[in-house]
Amino acid sequence: MHARRTGVNRPSWLWFALIDGGILSLAVLGASESTHASVNDAMPTGLPPQKTLRRMLVGVAVIHLAEARWAGRMARRRGLSPGGWRLQTFVVGFPSLFTLRRIPKG
Repeated sequence: MHARRTGVNRPSWLWFALIDGGILSLAVLGASESTHASVNDAMPTGLPPQKTLRRMLVGVAVIHLAEARWAGRMARRRGLSPGGWRLQTFVVGFPSLFTLRRIPKG
């Protein structure tokens, strides 16, 4: 059995801000009727209904869970500890997978 490397290489913090900021906005707009109404009134084309935004949020969570599982497998194949990679990929998604793919299998 090979010793596992434990380090997780992070993608740029800008990815975290962009992706997690979008997810947070989606969650707030889906949860708060008053925020949804305020933003909807300020938008020239309006927003989708809150029910649609909540469904989108569930879809994002499912996609990020699937990406996290895949990251765990990829990390294991590269001799890395999968836990940190799973967590990071769940939080930021595909930029974490791209970072992981650049690490050679070891």
